[in-house]
Amino acid sequence: MIRDIIDELQSDWSVQRPDLDIEPMGVVLRIQTLAKILGDQTSARLQEFDLQWWQYDVLSTLRRQGKPFIMATTELAASTRLTTGAMTNRIDRLEEDNLVRRIKDDNDGRRVLVQLTKKGLKLIEEATKARFETATEALESLSTRQRNSLSDLLRLVLTNLAD
Repeated sequence: MIRDIIDELQSDWSVQRPDLDIEPMGVVLRIQTLAKILGDQTSARLQEFDLQWWQYDVLSTLRRQGKPFIMATTELAASTRLTTGAMTNRIDRLEEDNLVRRIKDDNDGRRVLVQLTKKGLKLIEEATKARFETATEALESLSTRQRNSLSDLLRLVLTNLAD
């Protein structure tokens, strides 16, 4: 197996602190390092579309709803794990760029709905294709079986930590 920088860190710690179990830290450090690398790669791809992460997050959340690509602001905030105040700020900025529009809910005058505009839909379609390509390229060294296995293992860790 090819050694990486994390192997070197583990080796150093095993000498300096032989009382510590270095194996879990190897997994955690690799995940953290991958998260940084993958985040940087995705940010670079999104910049091709003049998008930042937060913009992609909101637009893709609307896109995933399917036609007519609309959500209540409160649901959108909850889905992206933001406060309604933070979401209002983001919607304001996206609306200024004509990527989303606000609509009054005919059934409840207190509710505000957010919908992708044609410009927003076109942009998120292109950016999403690039985002998926970036993910595929990042994992091209793994077989389908390996990707599925890795996904299952990471899901197990995530669901246990979320409890």
